[in-house]
Amino acid sequence: MSQGSTMPPGPRGDWLLGNAEDLKKDPLKYLLLWHKQHGDFVKLRIGHLNMVLVCNPDLIHEVLVTKASSFSKDVAIKNNPEFFGEGLLRSEGEFWKRQRKLAAPSFSPKRLEEYASTMIEEVSEMLKGWQDGELVDIQIEMMRLTLAIASKTLFDADVKEHGVAFEEALADAQKYLGERLEDLIILLLPQWVPFPTNVHLHDAIEKCNKVVYKLIQERRGKTEGRHDLLSSLIDARDEDGSQMSDKQIRDEVFTLFFAGHETTALTLTWTLHLISKNPEVEAKLLDELQSVLQDRPIEANDFHRLNYTRKVIFESMRLRPPVWAIAREAVEDCFIGKYDVPKGVSIMISQWVNNQDERWFSNAQKFDPDRWTAEFHENLPKFAYFPFGGGPRTCIGNNFALLEAVLLLAAIMREYHLDTEPEQNIVLQPAATLRPKNGIKMSLHKR
Repeated sequence: MSQGSTMPPGPRGDWLLGNAEDLKKDPLKYLLLWHKQHGDFVKLRIGHLNMVLVCNPDLIHEVLVTKASSFSKDVAIKNNPEFFGEGLLRSEGEFWKRQRKLAAPSFSPKRLEEYASTMIEEVSEMLKGWQDGELVDIQIEMMRLTLAIASKTLFDADVKEHGVAFEEALADAQKYLGERLEDLIILLLPQWVPFPTNVHLHDAIEKCNKVVYKLIQERRGKTEGRHDLLSSLIDARDEDGSQMSDKQIRDEVFTLFFAGHETTALTLTWTLHLISKNPEVEAKLLDELQSVLQDRPIEANDFHRLNYTRKVIFESMRLRPPVWAIAREAVEDCFIGKYDVPKGVSIMISQWVNNQDERWFSNAQKFDPDRWTAEFHENLPKFAYFPFGGGPRTCIGNNFALLEAVLLLAAIMREYHLDTEPEQNIVLQPAATLRPKNGIKMSLHKR
């Protein structure tokens, strides 16, 4: 290759582990630091794995769009086949295109409108159970809420019917997957290596699988009149008329179920916390809710009317992105910008880093929903802000997630003022997603 420089500059690391220890200790801190010190293209090393942190929007566009065929999913996805299976998140090539095409109708505008009624029903049910003055862990509350919505919209089933054990298994699977992704040494090894994290993750996935496979088997032959993802995949046919296997269906609904409900729950968790710390934002939000909704119930079409509420969600996902980094692996020698990228090198792209870049976001540490004007959107480079990824592999559920976040936030804030309990240590935990390490305790105050 002769089109670019060999490799970019980067921080010196340990002779054996490279930059692994710093990334394990505090990836959010060190990624920001290395970007500041070395620029938009930063060479890193994790053990034997060569990696490049790419921060420039134009270069990210090359990786995710114009040269997407030169890259595949990274080692974090490839080394977790038991969890992700061959669902949309992990599959590649023609198989991925086929699966995406089969799943797409379940996220059409018409289906989203149908799902909105479920979202409104479930949040209303949750609010009925809240008590004035009650202290709750808002992360747990939001996880339960989005779990119920995901089960109804994706499965057309009530997960509560399967008991607390299933809910705990889901939480355990997410927890241990996060631990596995957080430990770079374990991550680079196959999932079958019997580390305690891997063993616990396997057990949790098996418990979840029993329920998911039961739902699939019960639904076969009973899909008429249903519009959920599970029924759509059961009814789907290849050109030769063959059906998807239970395993293929499991991989798709499992991926969407986990990816969908956790990221939206975290978006709402961080948003409610940030609002509690910014009373001027809450005041503007309440003014809009009163102006748009007045005294009537929330409707699906309110999503398009709640402009400031959407800005609050955009800004929350900028400052506390649930998906804080994604990665790709070069499947062939290529060049990005002026640099050669040999086959096997991993590209890291961090929403966390880009979302705090003062070139794109002035006063980037401030929670400022008002920055999201039409002019700001128009002038912002496309890959300066990309909460749902980009290119052909943009998250298929992005419109679902945004609709859900806006409607649920509006419903909650209309009924309750929430205060973050003082003197708690809220720690950012960047694993599979960006979580508050010990949750966030908030007190509920009925309006």
